[in-house]
Amino acid sequence: MNRRGFLAGNAALSALAMVSGTQAAAAGRQEGLGLRIPAGTRAEDMALSQVRSQFIFFDDPVEEFRQHLRLERDLVEDEGSTLTWYHWIAYLIPAGRTPFPLMAYEGIEYSYYRRVAEMEYRIHAHNLSYVRDIHTGEFLETIENPLTGKTVKAMPTVLLHDPGTLASPKGFRNLSGTGQYSQPYRRFRIEDNLLKLDSVRTAPPDWPSTHMENSCQWTDLRYFENSKITSLPVHFAGSYVFPYLPWLEMGDLPGHMLGFFDGRKLNNAAEIPRDFLERTERLYPELLQPRWEEFERPIPFPL
Repeated sequence: MNRRGFLAGNAALSALAMVSGTQAAAAGRQEGLGLRIPAGTRAEDMALSQVRSQFIFFDDPVEEFRQHLRLERDLVEDEGSTLTWYHWIAYLIPAGRTPFPLMAYEGIEYSYYRRVAEMEYRIHAHNLSYVRDIHTGEFLETIENPLTGKTVKAMPTVLLHDPGTLASPKGFRNLSGTGQYSQPYRRFRIEDNLLKLDSVRTAPPDWPSTHMENSCQWTDLRYFENSKITSLPVHFAGSYVFPYLPWLEMGDLPGHMLGFFDGRKLNNAAEIPRDFLERTERLYPELLQPRWEEFERPIPFPL
């Protein structure tokens, strides 16, 4: 969909509160908009006493991919990077027992990407998270594992081995895989004055099977409608399923972990909260910038 078509689609969305359900459905189906509003949308659903809630769809998979990229990263011409900052709570989920929160984390994810073909991007990322006390919020050096009775050293989570992906309107291809496409789950919707994206991100094929990330990102609908903004200001929340962390020394105890996180995009590392930033400048200063050397590794299959 061209820019004129996208702006026309946004205008149709903005007009929904002023037209009847039949008119809105017809407007959403106009040829060339690329953005479809489900039939049955009613003006009375937009009343101030009710939440405005709609699913929106894109006829053009290229346009859908562009909008995903604007939310999650940046719709760049050549290359760019995105920094996100988050808090999360980590739960132990022992088999046959009640799950319970064990600790809190604060962390960052830096992703960096280059366009390698028409509307196809190579994406790499790294993560850094520190353990915090679940009640006081203080950084922890040790933690007691109530399932084992052991006091163990609380290790930062440093993820540097994500093999990277190739992302395009056709889907995602993991760089540690065979070049097969996987289709991500994504759903766009409007909630009052917010544009929301629900999505699921799976782990690389050689990671443990108990790995999955589900998230919801949102931005002001006015920003989403402004096609000049290539990287939308976003907040997000979600859940992350993963195996027991090795440093917890769980032994043969069956089960896994669950993380619930929330955070936001930042413009640069200088915006990271001071205590986290100073700790990282002391311990992992190299992780406060993109690791462009990741792109030196060849892509193992044809583009």
